[in-house]
Amino acid sequence: MDARFTILGPTGIRVGDRVDTQWGRPRERALLAVLLTRPGTFVPAAELIDWIWPDRSELPRNPKQALYLYSSRLRAKLESLPNRVELSTRNGAYRIDVGRKAVDYFRFLDQVDRARELSALGDHRQALSEIRSAFAIWRHQVPLQDLRSDRAETWRRNVLMNRLMPAYDLLCQELLALGEHQQVIDELDDLELDYRIHHGLLKRRLHALYRLMRTEEASRLYLTVHKALRAEPNDAAADSLRKFHDGLQKGRTESVKPAARAPEVLTPQQLPLDVPLFVGHEDKFAALDHVASEAGLVLVSGQGGVGKTAFAVHWAHTRRTRFPGGVLFADLQGFSDGAVLDAATVVDRFLLALGVRPDQITNPDHRMARLQSLVSGRRLLVLLDNAYDTEQIRQLLPLFSSCLVIVTSRSRLSGLAARLAPHRISIDPLGENAAARLLLDRIGERAENTEALAELTRVCSGLPIALKVLANHIATRPNVRLSAFVDHFRERGVLDIGTMHGPRAVFMQSLRALEPDARLLFRTIGVHPGPDISVSTAAAMVALPTRRVHAAFDTLVEATLVEQANDLDRFKLHDLLREFSSGLLDDPQERMLIERRMFDFYLRTAENADMTLFPGMVRVLTSSTGSEFGALEFKDASEAERWCMAEVQTVLAVVRLSVETGAYSYAVQIPPLMEIWPRRGMTAEMLSALRLGLAATKALGESSTEAAADLMQQIGHSHLVRQEYRQAEHYVHSAHIAYLQAGGDQRSGIASCLHTGARILVATGNIQMGIDSHERALSLIREIDERGLETFFLFRAGEAYQKAFEYERAASYYHQALMLARAQEDEWAEATVLQLLGSLSFSRERVGEARAFAQNSLWKYAGQRAIGAVGEVLTLLCQIEEEAGNVWEATQYARQAVRFCGHVGASLSEATALCVLARILGRAGRREAAVEALERAWPLLVEQDAERASRVAAELERLRSEIDLPEPRSGSPVFHPEP
Repeated sequence: MDARFTILGPTGIRVGDRVDTQWGRPRERALLAVLLTRPGTFVPAAELIDWIWPDRSELPRNPKQALYLYSSRLRAKLESLPNRVELSTRNGAYRIDVGRKAVDYFRFLDQVDRARELSALGDHRQALSEIRSAFAIWRHQVPLQDLRSDRAETWRRNVLMNRLMPAYDLLCQELLALGEHQQVIDELDDLELDYRIHHGLLKRRLHALYRLMRTEEASRLYLTVHKALRAEPNDAAADSLRKFHDGLQKGRTESVKPAARAPEVLTPQQLPLDVPLFVGHEDKFAALDHVASEAGLVLVSGQGGVGKTAFAVHWAHTRRTRFPGGVLFADLQGFSDGAVLDAATVVDRFLLALGVRPDQITNPDHRMARLQSLVSGRRLLVLLDNAYDTEQIRQLLPLFSSCLVIVTSRSRLSGLAARLAPHRISIDPLGENAAARLLLDRIGERAENTEALAELTRVCSGLPIALKVLANHIATRPNVRLSAFVDHFRERGVLDIGTMHGPRAVFMQSLRALEPDARLLFRTIGVHPGPDISVSTAAAMVALPTRRVHAAFDTLVEATLVEQANDLDRFKLHDLLREFSSGLLDDPQERMLIERRMFDFYLRTAENADMTLFPGMVRVLTSSTGSEFGALEFKDASEAERWCMAEVQTVLAVVRLSVETGAYSYAVQIPPLMEIWPRRGMTAEMLSALRLGLAATKALGESSTEAAADLMQQIGHSHLVRQEYRQAEHYVHSAHIAYLQAGGDQRSGIASCLHTGARILVATGNIQMGIDSHERALSLIREIDERGLETFFLFRAGEAYQKAFEYERAASYYHQALMLARAQEDEWAEATVLQLLGSLSFSRERVGEARAFAQNSLWKYAGQRAIGAVGEVLTLLCQIEEEAGNVWEATQYARQAVRFCGHVGASLSEATALCVLARILGRAGRREAAVEALERAWPLLVEQDAERASRVAAELERLRSEIDLPEPRSGSPVFHPEP
């Protein structure tokens, strides 16, 4: 089968029997070509830019945006192929998900490797056939023809020297072995080589000329090149060429007894056994293949038990023919219970493998020099496994400067000098599918229970060492059903199976190597329940200065016990390592102390963020804990908001843990402080936190009645924002009752209940009752002079008057609220009032005025990243533009409104935007698309606005009858803009 993609020449895509090289634009072809040089590997955007734009003056204003555009077009092209190909993106990097065999360049390399294997077996005729097939793929083309950058030119030179010329050398070798001497000359004549550079091919030509008895021509060529090499000067190459030529002459003119043979240098093959089945890490293999074409250093790092050694050994086994000089392997025992190997011991072992007795060289420095001379110039692989630190390998690396050296370590070996330019490959735990394949291979027939198999892979968190010891544990108990193991290990975990060589033993080896601060930090952070942890949080938990904690985290990252998260001050633990860390705290009192420090940190930091974000808001006082434990303070609202949004999942997990551990007061106090969440569309997260807090108040009993009322009121308000009116009404009513039962001055809470209840009444059609409730809430809040709440109460009351068609009264309330909002510098309240003024103007058919108010509101909301509010204003704007007859603008606003409202669960507004879309599409004659829009709107309205739902259903029935569509449709591109 021919390759699907070509980069040996123009960038081509095979469609049937034809290769299309004119598809797309030049930059799109260039992008694909670069990605195909590393299939299955993510290529960063910065590197792609260097590849694609040869002249910096040609760079677009925003090259990353241009790259995104090209990738979108390329993705569309790839997805249109008969067997679609994925173009993946991650953190600004791009990857094409195809195998090596899909690319002509890699098919060429594989064909050459097969020829080399056959040659080594002595089958020269078949080897010649294979190498000719390889050249049939290349066809004398210029690789990466669509690229003209320096990076592309460097790649081409590298391929020419390290791939193509060695292939020609192999071709000539096979021709010579078969006596086809003239063909060697013909092949080399076509290449027009500079023999000062290509010494190997020069020797092939001289060999062929002597076999053809063209000795004078051979001598002239030899003398010319030899003189040039001496002049450069390149004495080593000149001497090598002289010795080779002398040998050819002696072989022709006289029969000389062979000189006494020098001691033979062996070809070592020291690899340990390969694993029976290796799964996963295809992208890592591709990355290693890419850098292994020439001498250099590759660092393979990852946590203990993740499979670094298996990865490196398996790669070496499957690529050993690329290293005719052999393979040297040493387990440095950096993280083991035995003695660590020093450099001198490794040198001695390698000398023995090469046939040299080290005891005959007394000086250690001379042994190193001897090893270096033995490996110099040989295509040899050196695998240094399980290195402890940089110092352990520092003396060894210079000895192998002409070899490919692979070092595996749990440490990232960051101390290696930059001049060594190491290539780094990080091995991660296996994905679920690869982990399941590993278990399936080792368990056998019982693995047919796919549900149990999937659960067992999750228990092991993709860590190969855990998977293997678990598989062995299961295999030695053939009479136990697989589901029983699921129940057993879900409760017990897998840390302690395979006691001597299992996960806990491996992790303990890493832990013992740590310095005291790093050990303390590691055993502490296992208590933290969030997906990642910040330096400031950890500093509060261990009660150490931030500087020392950051240094300790760096040590843990170096030891691959924690991973760097997306920010420089955030870190995360693998699931099994989290379990291991948590188990190190066996003193209940110590664990409780660390948990309380953590709870206090989040409570005080959340309180500081809330006060920074909403300085004018009335808030519930939190209880004193006696210490702030390093709580963060914020210089401005944007900094406070960044913290709140970065810690969403962590705060939820902390609140949940506080309930589970009986620290109920924290669960009650923290959620109300996250008011920013619902304003950014995170109503579901807010509801989860508030409900946890409400559950905590039940555990605290009567003493928390007021706190329970506050939480229920906020839960009701969150449901109101989500337009879930029944749930909102239930919680607000319960909160009102709780305030009345709590005793003391509860006017602020009761006023908030009246206000939220009024909004629910208005939204559900009980407008007059809503107005009465609004006025009662306003009167009550003015009694206690809460100006911040008065702003909100005013504009919501104005909203009720607007729905009652009392436009003058509504306008008066809006303008009062606007004055208060601006006096308090409350941007969110000001944006809301502007939105309502836009809605009022629209109701009064003042379209231009409505548009101006709405657009001002939109910009203010967008600046605050208030997703839900942006969706509401977009819904208003699409109606305004529809009324104004601006079809294109109305369509764009409606599509955006559907997306934003859908994100926050504002179903009524989403339905309104969908109905606008349906009307526009219907008038444009696109009835099928209009049907789809109404089909999406109808279920959003059924439970919340039965009257509108019935109107939509009637319109749907009419449209379906016109176009004969009896059933709902899905998958149409209606909600994406036209190209």
